[in-house]
Amino acid sequence: MGSARRPADVVAAAGHHLGDLLAGTGFVWSARRRNLTRTVGSVTHEVSFQPSSMNRAAGTITVQTVLILHDAAVTTWRRANPGRCLLPDQGSWAIGHPLGYAAGRANGYVYGDFLDGEIDLTDPARRPAALATFAAVVRDAVLPWFDEAGDPDRAVVTVPGDRTNSPSSLVEWLAARDRPDLVEPYLERRLRRNPTWGDRLRLGHELAAAGRHPFPTHGGDLAVCLGWSAAQAAG
Repeated sequence: MGSARRPADVVAAAGHHLGDLLAGTGFVWSARRRNLTRTVGSVTHEVSFQPSSMNRAAGTITVQTVLILHDAAVTTWRRANPGRCLLPDQGSWAIGHPLGYAAGRANGYVYGDFLDGEIDLTDPARRPAALATFAAVVRDAVLPWFDEAGDPDRAVVTVPGDRTNSPSSLVEWLAARDRPDLVEPYLERRLRRNPTWGDRLRLGHELAAAGRHPFPTHGGDLAVCLGWSAAQAAG
């Protein structure tokens, strides 16, 4: 794969090479979707590749990676309950965040940083080593992450629930999995980790009680949206 020149070709070749390196894990590379996926029952594990918009054949070529848990159950729930969804068109998306936040693990604790999920493919001579390192991260950190994310009891008290880009989606997933009992403990954990969220979580509850939606006024506020979604999941 070291001879590829165009950024798109470099990324495609890197993904194909990673698919080979991860043989036996169940992950398969899709050049069209630019992701590695595997299916476990109704759940799909995705490692999404997001090439930098600054990639150039004569310059740097980097890829940021994102972990996503998909579950067909939440798709079904969203279709049946559009009025209780923050974003009804979210499909099967349940939990997700940049891979870097799960990259440096020891005994279940995370030490990763956003940039730890970046793959630098600039130097052809260094691409094989960079991909071998990334494959090791997948085996050592990503596979345990998906084990946690796919278990509702663990997801709400570990990195997937702490770092997810959309806490509301996680709450909808809990409702879809018939685990509304975990919603309140999840809110309490998020509040402990983000003490300033209290008033905004309550505002989300109040909006739900009044039959109002967080969008567009509060659509960018994770805490308000989470409070709203928690009320909907209980409802």
